[in-house]
Amino acid sequence: MRTKLAMKNMVFSLLLELATAISGIIVPRFFTALYGSAVNGLVTSINQFITYMTLVEAGVGAAGIVALYKPLAENNYKKINGVVSAAKQFYFLSGFLFLGLDAILIIAYPFIAQNEIADLTFIRMMIIILSVNGIVDYFILGKYRVLLTADQRGYIIYIFQIIGIFITLVASIVLIKMEVSALIVKGVVAVVYVLRTLAIIIYVRRKYCFLDFKVKPDKAAFSQRYSALLHQIVGMICNNTDVVLLTILLSHNALVEVSVYGVYYLVMNGLYSALNSLSSGLNASFGQVISTGETEVLRKSYSTYELIVFVLTFITFTCMAVLMYPFIGLYSADFADSQIYLRWSLVALFTISAILKSLRLPGLTLIVSAGHFRETQGRAVLEAAINLILSIVLIFKLGMVGVLIGTCASYFYRTTDIVFYSAKHFVKGTLGKSLFRIGRNAVLTCLLVFGGINLCNMTTDSWLVWVMQSVIFGVCATLIFLAVNFVFEPKELKECIERVKHIGKKS
Repeated sequence: MRTKLAMKNMVFSLLLELATAISGIIVPRFFTALYGSAVNGLVTSINQFITYMTLVEAGVGAAGIVALYKPLAENNYKKINGVVSAAKQFYFLSGFLFLGLDAILIIAYPFIAQNEIADLTFIRMMIIILSVNGIVDYFILGKYRVLLTADQRGYIIYIFQIIGIFITLVASIVLIKMEVSALIVKGVVAVVYVLRTLAIIIYVRRKYCFLDFKVKPDKAAFSQRYSALLHQIVGMICNNTDVVLLTILLSHNALVEVSVYGVYYLVMNGLYSALNSLSSGLNASFGQVISTGETEVLRKSYSTYELIVFVLTFITFTCMAVLMYPFIGLYSADFADSQIYLRWSLVALFTISAILKSLRLPGLTLIVSAGHFRETQGRAVLEAAINLILSIVLIFKLGMVGVLIGTCASYFYRTTDIVFYSAKHFVKGTLGKSLFRIGRNAVLTCLLVFGGINLCNMTTDSWLVWVMQSVIFGVCATLIFLAVNFVFEPKELKECIERVKHIGKKS
């Protein structure tokens, strides 16, 4: 049952990321072509500020999920209701804090962006519309998401999200073609989010008939929420600082630079999120294995998981390094300022950051599943410090490139640390194998990127040609990576294939 649910979570999480990537690439292209890079940069920038404001969640979700693993496995309804009731209270408090910060943003942010967009009312209305998702999360959805995720039924949320994404995709394109206000386009997205939240609530109420929010809240179960919050703060700094620093510290064309950053980030983050869907689907499964002390099961499952993630990481971002430049050229062709989007330096730095960020996924999955938030908080703070200090120092001389160098440096430190930490505390004796897996695939990536850039046409003006190049290079890269890894780990690779077949049959 656990394997089947893990498979469902992975499959629908992957489908969600694909849907998000498709929508995230298509809609901004139409949006930027009509409203301009400044307005697109405005939306990207506001979303990043709102993302920072979600820190008021204060680690409630992560701590609540970990606290629910054991009572769900034991069908302890009293304990489950106590944890969920506490989550509801904490989320309500977070919601009021979010509203307060939102009010400050509505007042202050327009003065940051007024040099490029003079209509302050437009900016304030955009902030209000983009804030709807956060408000709904804290006051309505949060407590239900915690329960579904801990019970390995996160795929239910993914299904409704996928449906909502495609509705907003179609609606947004139609409205943009009608040349309506950008506020209306984003307003429709907010309305769909509210409707899909109501659908999730209906499901939860029918599935968990025992659910009772009037039970005395079990606040003790959230003892690690502040340690989890610290990790969230670090995650925000490392993953979302770039746009905020570009908005505040660049002296001119800040929103346009944010728009350029946003296009590259959409591609990179779409691919990373697809890989991350593997870990998000397995967190609850690994959490239950760790909580029940199944050491040998953990070791075998983790080795398979790590090999799959590492190989997929290098295949994915080798292809991105070779194919992103021509893709950006085609994507921005209809923009009035299309030439500013084509930069090899951004291709290189986004590729490096994506690889470093993805390689931590297996170890990070174990840390999150085991609830080791307090034990690793010092390391996480150091990552954030490296990111902030280097980014601020370098942005004045190198602009966006400086910010990305700071991000890559912090990712390199933390990913290395996570690989060592997981090998020491969860799967002892595996460090050498992990480092060798990374090393051989990294060398192969360098060789394939160098060869691919020289062989592929980097200035194509045809989507058909780009797709053909992508398919050919993608297939060749996949076969080469699989062949090389089979030479070094034939038994492990065969086990990976067998596990996938076994899961497929059981599902």
